[in-house]
Amino acid sequence: MPRFWIVAAFLALLAPAATVAAGPASPPGAVQIAETGDALYPDDLYLGKSDAKLTVIEYASLSCPHCANFNKDVLPQIKTEYIDKGLVRWVFRDYPLNAPAFQAAILAHCASPMRYFPLVDTLFKSQDYWLSQAQPLTALKQIGASVGVDEKTYDACLADEDLKKKILSRAQDADQRYKVNSTPTFILKGKVYPGEMSYDAFKKLIDEALGQS
Repeated sequence: MPRFWIVAAFLALLAPAATVAAGPASPPGAVQIAETGDALYPDDLYLGKSDAKLTVIEYASLSCPHCANFNKDVLPQIKTEYIDKGLVRWVFRDYPLNAPAFQAAILAHCASPMRYFPLVDTLFKSQDYWLSQAQPLTALKQIGASVGVDEKTYDACLADEDLKKKILSRAQDADQRYKVNSTPTFILKGKVYPGEMSYDAFKKLIDEALGQS
């Protein structure tokens, strides 16, 4: 996938996209070393404790089926075994692959920070529904209303240039810093792991990283 898709995202924001451009699952061994460390933004949203031994950064698109599968099948186990025990801080960053994913990311940020992760979970679980609609934005507005983000509030977020620029500029930063170009992509201790992984494969990565802490 071209690395300069983000410029097109601005132009495609109001146009529905019929296809989902998601990277294929990659083997856990596909690793590259990032040029910089895992620096966090002051307003990064995360699960877990701020002083956890290990920080994991996930770049994901809410339109990506591999991301949805990981969210459903793997992340809950990681949360139970590592996040809830204070061992891992899980940072989620948007890397929208098309206009509907961008609009969904805006919806997630439109809710309060306390409701951000539940809404991300809802959007992943309902992905097949809203992404398959002729007008995904209409479906996203319905989902927002069901969780307390009314249409007026969502419309204001969709018109918020600062919010839109933040999401897209951080995706650009992911491209420049980590060479991210597909989702999901995970960052552990400066190493880049693209592609959906099984729990066992991810557990091995986490255990190795914790052992090096």
